[in-house]
Amino acid sequence: MFFSLLRSGEAQVGILNSPLYAARFGNRSMCSDPLKFAVQALRKSGRLDFKHLTPAQVWAQRSALLDLPPPADAYAGRRIPVTMDLRSAFLKLSRRLQKNSVFREWKLAVRHEKRGIKRSRLRSERWRKRFADEVRKKVQLVSTIRRRA
Repeated sequence: MFFSLLRSGEAQVGILNSPLYAARFGNRSMCSDPLKFAVQALRKSGRLDFKHLTPAQVWAQRSALLDLPPPADAYAGRRIPVTMDLRSAFLKLSRRLQKNSVFREWKLAVRHEKRGIKRSRLRSERWRKRFADEVRKKVQLVSTIRRRA
């Protein structure tokens, strides 16, 4: 396999050690994402071509690059591990529920909301989210420009 995840979350790409990589790219990195880099390297070598494949075949090829274990069961990723401190587990649970806006959706589902009002509320939420993302991008741009100068 070309791609395997390490325990610390770092990625290790087997193609980086190959002579094909050294001949084509030397010591420079093309991409910060190792999976994208592996796909780019395979495309350049001619071993991977997505042009004439169906989406299912593309999905199969890309998932073959990943060397991930299957999920343990249906509840994998939905559990909060409780060690010695029960308070920290509840805090983690509340943070995850808040991030996924479970309480908000539950409170909204208690009462019926008219279709037009719901549509306008969702439109407003989408706009606020996009606006916040754009402001965040501009702030990052300004901070990078200030660091350069």
